[in-house]
Amino acid sequence: MKKTKAKAINAILRKESNTFKGYLKYEVTIQNEDGTTELIPAYGKDLQDALSRVVHDRKIEKILPVVNKIPDLVWVLGWFLALALVVIYINSQIHLYKEYVGMIYIGFIALTATLTLTLTNFFTLRNKNK
Repeated sequence: MKKTKAKAINAILRKESNTFKGYLKYEVTIQNEDGTTELIPAYGKDLQDALSRVVHDRKIEKILPVVNKIPDLVWVLGWFLALALVVIYINSQIHLYKEYVGMIYIGFIALTATLTLTLTNFFTLRNKNK
């Protein structure tokens, strides 16, 4: 048996944003999995952008309670553990990477910082009043 998904059944353009040029406000009627409907304001450059923001926010609202249960200390320890594992690995293989050790360390720190910022950006809500 196929599980029904939430779907947009109606979208109405309400107005253009005065604050952010090029953004539009839509009112989207969504039919939930259980058959109920809800009216959600959606903001974006076009209807597809607005709907993608609504879908993103609904995914984040499901994931965020689980992520928020993990204490910040665990995230920090995980970050340092990843750095420590790279240092241990590179030091065990130092004869192969002797000339590039500094660049490898800096590159991995940059990669880890980029990954951290990307995940932080992913977990922000997109459907904000524009």
